[in-house]
Amino acid sequence: CGFGAAAAAAAGAVRSTACPRCCTRASPPPSLASKNVDGLLSRRPSPPSCAAAPRVSLISPPCGPARARPPPPPSPPPPSPPPPFYPPQIPDGDPQAPPPPPVAPPPTPSLPPAPPSPPTSPPPSAPVVITGDPHLRFAHGGEADFRGEDGATYNMLSHTNVSVNALFEASAFLIWGGVKVRGSFVTDAFWTIKSNLTGRTIRVEFSPNQPPTPIVHGLPDSGQRRLQPGGPAASFEDVSVSMSRRGNAEVLGVRTCAWHIEAVARLIWRSTTPGKKQIDLSFAPLRDPLSGTVAVAPHGLIGQSYDGDAVAVDGKQDHYRELWKAQGSGKELTTQAQAEGAIEGEGNDYQVADFFATEFKYSRFAGSAAAPRNVAALSGNKRQLSSHPHWGSASGSVGDDARDEGEAISVANAR
Repeated sequence: CGFGAAAAAAAGAVRSTACPRCCTRASPPPSLASKNVDGLLSRRPSPPSCAAAPRVSLISPPCGPARARPPPPPSPPPPSPPPPFYPPQIPDGDPQAPPPPPVAPPPTPSLPPAPPSPPTSPPPSAPVVITGDPHLRFAHGGEADFRGEDGATYNMLSHTNVSVNALFEASAFLIWGGVKVRGSFVTDAFWTIKSNLTGRTIRVEFSPNQPPTPIVHGLPDSGQRRLQPGGPAASFEDVSVSMSRRGNAEVLGVRTCAWHIEAVARLIWRSTTPGKKQIDLSFAPLRDPLSGTVAVAPHGLIGQSYDGDAVAVDGKQDHYRELWKAQGSGKELTTQAQAEGAIEGEGNDYQVADFFATEFKYSRFAGSAAAPRNVAALSGNKRQLSSHPHWGSASGSVGDDARDEGEAISVANAR
């Protein structure tokens, strides 16, 4: 078949050239190439077969008698997604492209996911919590912020045969409005535990920014062991250490006869250091910390809040808007609070010499007797609870990035 009367008049005899609907065709003569007929052909993908190809009119009138395109079947559109091979992709601007058959419109592309909202309160993995400035949540509901010193290690819980230390690291993140907050986070956690049965010392380190951790040291069989999420726990006498996942977070659980402590490693929200992780700590006693023939009251930045009374004490906290104004209403602010008023002594009193050290001013690790702190001597805001709290109430810390978004600052409206 030929291209039609109009094509023949323009290009001469074309009997050696196949119809564009055929599966194979010879190269057009130079006269056709000069009119870019073959260019029109080459811009279309070759159909898989003559029978399957749609009838296309490249040059009017078409060769042979015109046949009307059958109307599309009234059947419902094919299920999403449509077959990848049809309709063919046609370059923009091709005037000869056939209209595609009616198909179901593709689903509207979803917008990029918004940054995850920070939790307004830490997940109750175990009852007391530390989260990022970190924000301290005490046993009776009191709160305070503790910036700490960059690179310093502080004791969070010190009790008989149990010591938990945390490494504080300065790290910046952004809040809505583009203001950079130069805050701090707990990035590493360390346990020193002495078995109550044989007195063997077990040490646990968790540094999610420097894998491979967590590692348990001091096990009698292998000396040390690295834990994997979902793998078997490392257990020795009355101590058990396990690793799991909670969503996108890694959760290290340490259990003794008296405490259950969790360290949840998660990405710092809106961090200026991509991929940086911080640790939220939570503490839950498994028995009354003040029980026993001779009571040893817990201590440490968090542990001291288990004092057996019904008073919540709030210490100094960093309120971003107030800090931003006090620091010049610029494009960044720096946190300052050191939990003043909610803890005995000063922040430096809780520093330890190394990651696994148990000695500091208020150490209870090897103590034979120690009374609870004197709450009356604290200068923080005291709130009398309506009922006496249970000894098993939770405490801990969460990251700086968990501050409520009510603290958001708009630089554009700053001045």
